[in-house]
Amino acid sequence: MPLDAFEARLTFIELLRRLNASVQSATKCAQFALRYQDLSEDLYSCILEELDKTSLNARINILYFLETLCENSIRTGYEEYVDMVTRDLWEILDKVVPPAQGALANVALARKALDNLRQKSIITSENYESVVAMLSERGKLVSQEEFQTKQELPSFSKEEILRRMEEDRERHKRMRENIWVIPPGDAMQIEFGNAWETISSLDEDDYELMREENAILEQASR
Repeated sequence: MPLDAFEARLTFIELLRRLNASVQSATKCAQFALRYQDLSEDLYSCILEELDKTSLNARINILYFLETLCENSIRTGYEEYVDMVTRDLWEILDKVVPPAQGALANVALARKALDNLRQKSIITSENYESVVAMLSERGKLVSQEEFQTKQELPSFSKEEILRRMEEDRERHKRMRENIWVIPPGDAMQIEFGNAWETISSLDEDDYELMREENAILEQASR
């Protein structure tokens, strides 16, 4: 029997609160959101509300769930959720990495989630660059605040720490499994983009090597 809007919201909120780093929990939550896509605005508002009031650890789980939701949305041909996530990307990351003590632990994982969204062509490079810039500044700000007020840092229970460690291991496992996944589109362009990201900027050593090689080439051509 189909759920009404109120029941669907309650069920979806419960699924969001049960999210962990596993593929199964994210997939189950995404399937529910797509099953009740006629309530997409209501269900999406639940996501933003949970990001406002849940723990920092849970916010990372929701962020990675959004990646799964967008992937499944594209696969089924219903991209309303993708449009909403893209529209509110800055707001979402602002909630996942708030300007608050303790949020520094979420910066690296949030950056990786953004990398995944871009590599899978869920967000554009323009969206990516603007949010990454904000994320970098937020990381510096939070790091400085935590350094200045170490005595006031929020304390995490042993259970919370162990759970976060376990979930981070699960996420890193998923990342390794997804290294070879190539999204639809220009495969050569994607490969070039991934290779480009692994190349560091030119430094003085690089320029010195170029000068040496040019000198050798000039001498050999005489």
